[in-house]
Amino acid sequence: MRSPVFALSPLLAAILLFTSVAALWGAEHLPASPSGVAAESPVSGSVESDLNTAVALLLEGEVEDAVDAVRPHLSRDARAVDLLFDAGLAFLGSAQVTHPSQAATRETLLDASITIFRAILAEHPDLVRVRLELARAFFLRGQDGLARRHFERALAANPPAPVVANINRHLATIRARKRWNGYFGMAVAPDTNIGAASANETVLLDAFGQRLPFTLDDGGEQSGVGIAIWAGGERQEPIAPNLRLRLGADIFRREYAGSRFDRMGLGGHVGPRWLIGPRSEGSLLLAARREWQADRPSSRSLGFRLEASRRFSPRLSGQLGASWIEKRHDSSTHLDGPTTDLSASLSWAITPVLQAGFRTGWGRERPEFEDLHSRTQFASLNARAALPRGISVSGTLTGRWTDYEGPGRPPTNVLDGTPRSDVTRSIRLTVLKRDLTIRGFSPQLTVTHERRGSNAQQADYRRTGAEISFVRQF
Repeated sequence: MRSPVFALSPLLAAILLFTSVAALWGAEHLPASPSGVAAESPVSGSVESDLNTAVALLLEGEVEDAVDAVRPHLSRDARAVDLLFDAGLAFLGSAQVTHPSQAATRETLLDASITIFRAILAEHPDLVRVRLELARAFFLRGQDGLARRHFERALAANPPAPVVANINRHLATIRARKRWNGYFGMAVAPDTNIGAASANETVLLDAFGQRLPFTLDDGGEQSGVGIAIWAGGERQEPIAPNLRLRLGADIFRREYAGSRFDRMGLGGHVGPRWLIGPRSEGSLLLAARREWQADRPSSRSLGFRLEASRRFSPRLSGQLGASWIEKRHDSSTHLDGPTTDLSASLSWAITPVLQAGFRTGWGRERPEFEDLHSRTQFASLNARAALPRGISVSGTLTGRWTDYEGPGRPPTNVLDGTPRSDVTRSIRLTVLKRDLTIRGFSPQLTVTHERRGSNAQQADYRRTGAEISFVRQF
């Protein structure tokens, strides 16, 4: 069955034909024929032949096949880029003039333009005009989260003032009409140390007036391969022009062989969101959470969370967060008590294809067992780059420092009685194949190495984990 794109208006077909001829025969692109050789029909398998094939497929509405025909040439021949870009503009323009009663045709045309612009950006992520048109297509398609991401990346290229003003108008509209937000993911997750256990299986305990060594029955590192699933959603209901009511929920589940390390969490939140001027917003949320470990209820929590964000410039934005949570445990009641967290982060779009960020924060836990009262500071640096061949890479370095008021509780305690102190360092690397999609999801590989040092026995560990997942892109 032919794609609905085949039912294009005569005007769109004429645009496609005109732009394809320009791409094929433009004097600034085509090399002159060798001396003494007359111009003939393109040789099968040549650039010209594949471009001709793509033109025919585009006019038939076979967009994905047309993209596949010229994909090998996108990285080295400008004619392939020109042809697809002009075709994408034609599909996008036709979608804009399609009558509202023909919603299915309009969506099909927008999807065609999105497919084309994505293919170009996979090889040339630095083409700002293509990114802008992709953002516009997502905007018209109603996929506001994806549209906002590309509009913001385009701002990093310092476009002319009229373009900036137009982007800001689109971003303001996205911000005002936001109603639903959701996510879903699943991953295969191998881990060298599932329980973050110390490699030392022996613990020293004071017994019978002496300090004796004991071997822990369940001590030591244990590796495994787990399955992780996570999902969440949120509804924002307008109350006033600059006020929304947020109502959301999330769930995650991680399972390994057996049930000892299985974990599950279910959370929800509700509260107002204020739009403070064109570049700032804030939310105050009541948040609740229930967690299970080894398929048994382990803890429940209730508290407040404050969120705020501001765009300082087209390339720089910041976020603030604060929370106060009261946590109760089903069995480890000595851990019951409040936790307080503060955090701040900056995001810098260096270029449309390179982003960097910095995050820092402070936390405090006050459980009933006073020796476990603690203060934590952390800092992290991250960077992300979109490379040719449809590959994106990112990395995050994190350091966390935790100081306790006492030596801890056996078997995780400091033997000489001094306060416990931990230092945790981690590195996280991610590779994403953004041009390979299955129903809008792209494969991603994440590898994390984490190491904690401590002056308390049984508190140090090292672990390396990975996640092979599918994530929504573009």
